[in-house]
Amino acid sequence: MYNKRNTNYQKILLEQEKKIFRTGDLGVLWEIENENSLWTTIQRYIKRKILYPVQRGMYSVLPLNKIDLLELGCAVSGPHSYISGETILVKEGIIQQQVNKITLFGQKAKEFELGGNSFLCRYLNPRFLMNRAGINDGKTFSVASGERALADLLRANPNYYVDNQLVIRKDKLKTMQREVGYL
Repeated sequence: MYNKRNTNYQKILLEQEKKIFRTGDLGVLWEIENENSLWTTIQRYIKRKILYPVQRGMYSVLPLNKIDLLELGCAVSGPHSYISGETILVKEGIIQQQVNKITLFGQKAKEFELGGNSFLCRYLNPRFLMNRAGINDGKTFSVASGERALADLLRANPNYYVDNQLVIRKDKLKTMQREVGYL
């Protein structure tokens, strides 16, 4: 009986689109209410390399070096967090500085390093964080548009310097700032 149930746990894990899970997520997925049973199952899966520890209370079905960095950053930064700030502005050609950290906005300000990659999550008031204007919510992580990323950064630092002013569509930026509630 145990082996069949254990195989079902693995099957349930592998059927999920997301690859990173918190301890509570695993308990719900596997319908395990007893904390000791859940902990034991997780430890067995780690030993068998079915699960890989990401950080305390968080696990992945892939080794850290095989996880999408953006998914990893959003998972660690918490629910409703999204890739924004300098990471998006470099991609959009709005700033030309070298960015050494993947930048996000979320419920808590924190800097962390995982798998040799650095992340910076800036705090955003829940009122703005829950407003998803200009954010592409994917199945495993979310990414801000260029206008939303710039609006977020200007909210965090009104004196933020932008290298390439010509790329900015000021009318779209103002519209985004109003939509989110920054203005």
